[in-house]
Amino acid sequence: MHPIRVGCSATLLSLLAATLGCGMGPSRTLVSISVSPTIATVKDLNLPVQFVATGTFSAPPTTVTPLPVLWKGNWTALPTFCVGPACAGINPTTGLALCGGVPPVATITASAPSDPTLPLGTQNVPMVSGTATLSCQ
Repeated sequence: MHPIRVGCSATLLSLLAATLGCGMGPSRTLVSISVSPTIATVKDLNLPVQFVATGTFSAPPTTVTPLPVLWKGNWTALPTFCVGPACAGINPTTGLALCGGVPPVATITASAPSDPTLPLGTQNVPMVSGTATLSCQ
């Protein structure tokens, strides 16, 4: 029996448990998402707008740009829709948006799980979102 080894082993196990989190959730979480540009005004309805998400995390690295997110617009349940020859929408993975003339104003939302180890699109988990405005004139 070697009490020093037991003490060292216990200390080592404590450090390992603290480092790994012992199944208590991620040690680094997504706290917020900001989207740029915050307001995009488009006068040529055929020109795309590139939105970019930046994530702020609870531990280093605290800022990630571009942050992989899922994008959507509030104008329809589908990411893209067309009325006649004009199409509007946002690519759900790249954040590239088109006005297409309708609607005149759309809210663009970027979302990701608060646990950065989860893949995008994971259902029924805490999510973090950020928004921007697309104004089509």
